[in-house]
Amino acid sequence: MARFGTSETVIVRREDGWARIHRAHTKAATTETTGHVVKALNDIGQEPDLNDWPDVIVDEDGVGGGVVDQLREQDKPVTGFRGGMPPIDTERFVDARAEAYWGLRELFESGQIDIDPFDDKLASQLGAIKWKFASKGKIRVESKEDMRKRGVPSPDRGDALMMVFATAARVVVDVESHRGESITGDLMTKAW
Repeated sequence: MARFGTSETVIVRREDGWARIHRAHTKAATTETTGHVVKALNDIGQEPDLNDWPDVIVDEDGVGGGVVDQLREQDKPVTGFRGGMPPIDTERFVDARAEAYWGLRELFESGQIDIDPFDDKLASQLGAIKWKFASKGKIRVESKEDMRKRGVPSPDRGDALMMVFATAARVVVDVESHRGESITGDLMTKAW
């Protein structure tokens, strides 16, 4: 979530392996962001066979918790994502964010993702993300703070894409030593 500064609040829509930025904006109150999410849900509509709305995943860290609360208050199907939480595979990854980005990397490698080929901002953000092994041999993805220290903006679009593929959700809202193998050029190949 981006209430202040240059970071973006990003809404991503996903259908199987297809994913596109539905909306990106800056400097909006959580109530306005909640309104944009509800509008996105209305734009997408209900599942024809299920009479159910698509799931929404929200970056719950920071101000995103307010959006989660407001969507729950409206009985929308929402789940919070917290990148610092423990991963499912605790032997391989430091946290849920590293695990989810690695899963995204593997989906790109296997050709299972279709993103907008003209979204240069998303491609640039994905290409700027670095990873390394932590001291216990677990995979760690560079933090947003470390990215800012080297002059790279927050990967808001990349984070939203990562979250939509880390879950079964169809709508995602992102609120803010060793070399890997290439996904699409530079995605997570850079040493940190």
